Amino acid sequence: MLCSIQPAITRGRQYAFPVVWAAVLATGVGLNEPLPSFDAAPYLSFAPIGKALASSPDEATLVAMEAEPQALTFLPPPANEPDDIHRSIIDPSMGHGRFAAPGNALRRQVQLRAVSPRTADELAGFFRDVSFTLLTDIRQGEAVPAIKVDRVPADLGNKDGFERKQLFITAILPVVLEVNQRVTADREQLLALRDKLAIDPYATSPIERIWLEDLADRYDTTPDRIDELVRRVDIVPPSMAIAQGGVESGWGTSFAARTGNALFGQIQVVGRHSVDVPWKPGSGMPQPFSSVGEATEAYITNLNTHPAYAGFRAARAAARERGEDLEGYRLVGTLLRYSERGLDYVQFVRQIMRENDLHDFDKAKLSGF
Repeated sequence: MLCSIQPAITRGRQYAFPVVWAAVLATGVGLNEPLPSFDAAPYLSFAPIGKALASSPDEATLVAMEAEPQALTFLPPPANEPDDIHRSIIDPSMGHGRFAAPGNALRRQVQLRAVSPRTADELAGFFRDVSFTLLTDIRQGEAVPAIKVDRVPADLGNKDGFERKQLFITAILPVVLEVNQRVTADREQLLALRDKLAIDPYATSPIERIWLEDLADRYDTTPDRIDELVRRVDIVPPSMAIAQGGVESGWGTSFAARTGNALFGQIQVVGRHSVDVPWKPGSGMPQPFSSVGEATEAYITNLNTHPAYAGFRAARAAARERGEDLEGYRLVGTLLRYSERGLDYVQFVRQIMRENDLHDFDKAKLSGF
C-alpha cells in the first residue's frame, strides 16, 4: 500500500512550495487593499427579551452603559421584501426625530403617497382613483388606502354638509393612521427595551441608550423615567382626532385650516411662524403648519406631552393595563382643558363622534400594514 501512494506523495512535494507562496501572495494583496465600507445601521435589531416588567418611575433608573455594544443582532433583509423597504429604515424622513427606532420597528410601516389637491373635486378624484369613496367599506374592515393629503382644498366649503364631512374624514383618516403607526413603532421598541432593562440594567448597548435619550427628549421627559415615557409614547384614537379636527376647523373650511393647515385649534402665542401666513403669533392666534401631516403630528405630540393632558395619558395607560381597546369616545372625556368651554366642549365633540359613527375608525388599518 505504501509503495502505491509513494509516487503521488513525491509529485505533491514538487508543487507544495509554489502553492504555498501563491497563497501567501494572494493574502498579502488582499490585506493591502482597503476594506469595503459597510453601513450596518439598516440591519441592526434589538430583540425583545422576556415579559414586560413595569416598575415605578423611581425604580426604573438607567445605569451607566458600558463602552462596547453587548446586544447587537445582525439580521439580513428577508428574501421576500424589496430593497426599498430597507432603504427607508435609514431615511431621515422615516424616523420620528433625529434617530429612528433601531431594528425592524420601521420595516413594517406603510409609505403614503402624498397628493396636493387644489380643489375639492380634485381631492374626490384622487380618492376615486384608489376606490376610496365609500367609508362604509372602511367601517366593515377594509384597509385604508395609503394616500396622504398635504393640504385642505380651499373650496371645500362649497360642498354640502354631508359631502364635506365625507371628504374631510377620508382625507384625515390615512394621515392619522400614518402618524399612529410611527408612534406604535417607537412604542414597541420602547417596551422591548423596558423588558430588557428590567431583566438586566447592564444589557443595553450605547446605540440603544442614544435612541432612548432621543425618544425621551422628544416626549419631554428623561430616560430614567421609562414608565412615564411608556405612558407618553402611544397613539391617539382616530375617532378622537377626526372629531376634534372637524370641530376645530369647521370640517376643513376655516380660514386658518385653508390657509395654514391649522386643523386642531393649536395656538402659537410667541415666536415666528414656520410657514408664511397672513397673521402673526399672539394670544388666541392659530399655529400654522406646512402640511396636514405636520399639523396632525403636532396635535398627537401635544396630547402626549403637555401637562394639561396628563389625565388623558393616565386613562389611556389604564385601558392598556386592562387589555382594552383604546376608545376615542371615552378618552376624549379627559380633555376638559383642551378648550375654554371645558365640559361643554367635550360633550360637543362626543356628539360629533356619535352623529358620524366615528368610533368605527378606531380599528382602521392602512393598506399593507
